[in-house]
Amino acid sequence: DILTLDDDVRNDLLRLPDEKMADVAVFCNNYPNIEVAFDVQDADDITASDPVQIAVTLEREVDDDDEDEIDESEMGKVAASLFPKEKREGWWIVVGDTKTNSLLSLKRVNLLRKQKAVLEFMAPDEPGDYNLTLFCMSDSYLGCDQEYSVPISVAVGDSDDDESSSGGESN
Repeated sequence: DILTLDDDVRNDLLRLPDEKMADVAVFCNNYPNIEVAFDVQDADDITASDPVQIAVTLEREVDDDDEDEIDESEMGKVAASLFPKEKREGWWIVVGDTKTNSLLSLKRVNLLRKQKAVLEFMAPDEPGDYNLTLFCMSDSYLGCDQEYSVPISVAVGDSDDDESSSGGESN
């Protein structure tokens, strides 16, 4: 990691003029480190074809040393000197099923320090165990995307048709 190198080693490795080295420092200081937490709402009560909600929290990791000096309005500002105007980070939160290559839910959020979002989608029609994937993707930086396994168990749903037809038949 370029940030952990001693100054002499980093300067010898990069061999950049001072103004370019300053650009590298700005970029490295702005590069986001995002913590992702999620919770499947009512995970023990998911039934076929019913809505499923996943609460997702994104939180920017900030150095304790910098905590008092941080201007919140500068958070999320992208170091992109060639971009024609100021660029702010955007984060895409996506839930999908990689086995069927299907997208279940997506939401774009802006992140300063901490952001919460709820993604909703319909549970699969068939009961069973599913291993979905939660992706958190930056629209501005390469290499900081994250993905998480989201196991869900889908139970047989209640159906009005099944109840009325099974109640009227005798065996």
